[in-house]
Formats: sequence, structure tokens, C-alpha cells
Amino acid sequence: MGVFDNYFPMGLGTGRFPIIGPDDSEGVEKSAQLTIKALEAGVNYIDTAYAYSAGMSNAALKLAFSGTKKTADVTVKVMHDMDKTADEARKRAEMQITSLGLEKAKFFVCWTIPTYEAFQDIMRKDGVYDGALKLKNEGLIEHICCSLHASVEDSIKIIKSDAFKGVTISYSLLNAMQITPVLDAALEHNVDVAVMNPLGGGIIAQNLNFFSFAAGENENTVIAALRFAKAHPAVKILLSGLSNESELNENLIAFTEKAKESNDERTVRVMKEIKGIDNFCVNCNYCENCPKGIPVAELMNKRNTLLFAPTERYNRIAPELLRNISLFYSHSHLGTAEWFPDSPNNPCNRCGKCEKICTQKLNIIDAIDDMYDRAGKVCYTLESRKERVGELLADKGYKKVGLYPNGGFANMVVDLYNRYWGEPEFEWLQFNSDPKMWGEKMGGLPIHSPEDINKLKPDVIIIPTYRHDKAIYEGLKHHEETGIKIIKLHRDTDVPWVF
Repeated sequence: MGVFDNYFPMGLGTGRFPIIGPDDSEGVEKSAQLTIKALEAGVNYIDTAYAYSAGMSNAALKLAFSGTKKTADVTVKVMHDMDKTADEARKRAEMQITSLGLEKAKFFVCWTIPTYEAFQDIMRKDGVYDGALKLKNEGLIEHICCSLHASVEDSIKIIKSDAFKGVTISYSLLNAMQITPVLDAALEHNVDVAVMNPLGGGIIAQNLNFFSFAAGENENTVIAALRFAKAHPAVKILLSGLSNESELNENLIAFTEKAKESNDERTVRVMKEIKGIDNFCVNCNYCENCPKGIPVAELMNKRNTLLFAPTERYNRIAPELLRNISLFYSHSHLGTAEWFPDSPNNPCNRCGKCEKICTQKLNIIDAIDDMYDRAGKVCYTLESRKERVGELLADKGYKKVGLYPNGGFANMVVDLYNRYWGEPEFEWLQFNSDPKMWGEKMGGLPIHSPEDINKLKPDVIIIPTYRHDKAIYEGLKHHEETGIKIIKLHRDTDVPWVF
């Protein structure tokens, strides 16, 4: 029996709750009521994490659980590059269980595994996996699962390891040709699959005409896309990220009303249609093995997002910025390894090997050149991020540097500084508005309340986060009157350092 058997086929994703910040009590209440409606409709699997929905998804779920007799099984998540040891993993999981108001959680998820090497790090002695095993032995969790953002090859190797009986994978009309072998491997090795991003991170829902080919008779495109993603026999749960009741009701139709097509008929028909789209990379992968080591197939597949209308994300509205966010977001969230170049210098020598064998006759050489150019302009290279950290912090004479809030973005700033400038002469200070975090440590550094800013008196506070950086700046700028510099990490033209 699989770990995802006997669950309603639609799971609740909590990353898009209508919550704008830690103090948004109205948003938390709306999200709790939305959760209750989902539970009452039969949803009984909830995918959550401590960072989702401005860090408040668990608060909304706790409120929901107190307001209904309906129950659901939830995830607790640990990211290996933030919590590296068994004890750190256990502490992170226990904190999430407490924040949900629960005594235990069904699923422990090794969150966002990007490579096979990262998987090996998770599996090392006294690593994250050992922490999960201890929690399981103590009865605080039941199943150890993972979410994969690795290449197809690495994902299949991880699935074959037999370490996990449940995996979460991005799968949709956008990457179906590429990811199907991963699902096939999961089916062969009896690993249940929960699908994230079945609507391509919102791209499909915002480009209904383009994807209308997926719809069968009397189907709308969103329902058709969801049914397609669920059609593979390895897929047991489809995660639906919800922000309102209308989305809930529409998505439920895909799982409660009988479709006229069988799953096999739907898969064959839609795959054939995908192969026929003009200027669309179908992931035949014939262009792999570039002599210069460029991941051509991966880059061309991600460029499919440029065919679509910009998708609003991260509280940004500039059309070209939104196009770039969608483009580079796809590298992290559509189920493949993340391409992150060292510099914007394109190593392509224009030999033409890739274009000669492209089944769709795409202009690959110019497209690759454009990818590197875009990466340099939007701070999506190691070189540009190093320059940004140096511009903000190197040789400034600071004695104390604040990071508000702490988290993945802040960790990247610290890691980049330490890598290129060594141990700093200044002191790092981390701040967070969430009282649950105060006194905790992340990356070995204590986390302080914002009320401590006046007492600790940092010379500068870097706002490393992206989605709410403008709101955080407005809340902090009064400190500039006392001589504290307040600076946003991201420029207006940058894509997020963490997606």
C-alpha cells in the first residue's frame, strides 16, 4: 500500500494563501476559512512549510483545525542547506508540529533536493535523514518523503535509492515531455507521487487560449490541465495552491466530476498536441551534449515561458521584469536542475550542432545568447551577486550588519560574503517579526526581535527578501533618522535570489 493511497486526489497547497505579512490577522482568518471549506469538500492532505504565505500558513492551518472536526494529514519540511544535522532537522520539524497545534505530523519532507550530491548529504550519518528516522522512531512522524528539484537523471537516481516512498515533483503541460520518465521510474519503484505546480506556477491559468488544446469536450482549460497532470498512474495527489474559494470550487470539479476521456486517451492526445506547438520546445533532448557544456535542452525548455503573457508574481508589475521572473522561476519550480551561470559570458562557439538536430527547427544559438544576456541583467549569475554583496558590504567599515528578515535570502548573503571576503570584521545580526523565531538560531546566528534594533544599533540593515521588500522597507525606514542605513538587496530590475 502506497503512502499517498486513500487520500483525496486534490491536496491543499498553502503557499498562495491571501496573507500579506505576519500581522495580517484578516488574511490568516480568510485562509483558515478557505482551509475549512477544502476540508469539508474532502481534501485530507495538506502541503505546508514554515516559510509559506509570509511565514503564516501554519498559523492559518492551526486556526482552521480548531474550527472544524474535519482532519487532514500535513507535511513538515526541512531544507538540508539550512538545517544540516539530525538535531537541527528534528528541532525544525518539532517547531513546525507545535506551530500547527498538533502532537505529530504524518509526513516529514526532505525539502527541495536540487542534486544527487545534496541527496547524499541528506543521507550522511547524523544528517537530515537520521533526524527524520529518530522522529519516526519516537512516533512524531510516520513517513519520510522528499520534494525534488533535480535533473531528470538525478531525480531517477534518488527515486531508485528506496530512501523515500513518497515524492513531490513539478509536472504539468509545460514540462510533461521531460518529466514523464521520472514518473515512470516512480511507478516502477512503487514510489507515490504528489504533483506540485500542475498549472505551471500559474502560467497555464493565465494563458488559457494558448493551452486550450489540452481541453476535451465541454472542459475548461484549467480543469483539463489538472486532469492531465493527474492522469499518470504514479500520481496519487495533485497539489492545488489556493487563494480564494472560487479557485477551490473550480479545481474540485477536476476530481469530483467524471471525465469523458480515460486517462490513457487524454495522455496520448495531449502529448501529440504538445509536439505540434509552433516555437515550443518539446524536450526531445536531441540537443543535449553541447561541446561547451551548455545545458541546451534545459534552457530551451524554460524559454517556453516567454511565449506566454507575463504572470504576476512577488508584488511586481513591470511586464519585462515579470517575463524574466517567470523565465528564471521556471528553473527552480518546473522540476529540473537549476541552471545558474557563473557569469553572463556565453561559452557558445556557434558551432550549430544543436540547431541541426532540433526537431522543431528552433533558433537555439540566438536563444542561448539571449539567456546569458538576460541572466547578467537581472542578477541571475554568481558574478553579479558577488558584485552586489561587495557593493553593499565590502570595505564599508561597518561594525554591525543587520539582516531583516532571516531565512534563505539572508543565508545567501552571509555565505557569499564569507566565501569571497572571509570572516567579516563586523557582527551579523538577524531580525524577524515572528515571535516564534526569537531566541532561535539559524546558520549559527541568533534571531532577534525588531524591537531590539534600537538596542543593538546595527550600522546598516539589509532587506534580503523579495516579495515584501518594499513593505518591510516602509516599516524600517524610520530607523534612518537614527543613522541606520536601510537597503534592499534586490534592485528594481532583479529577479529573486531565492524563488
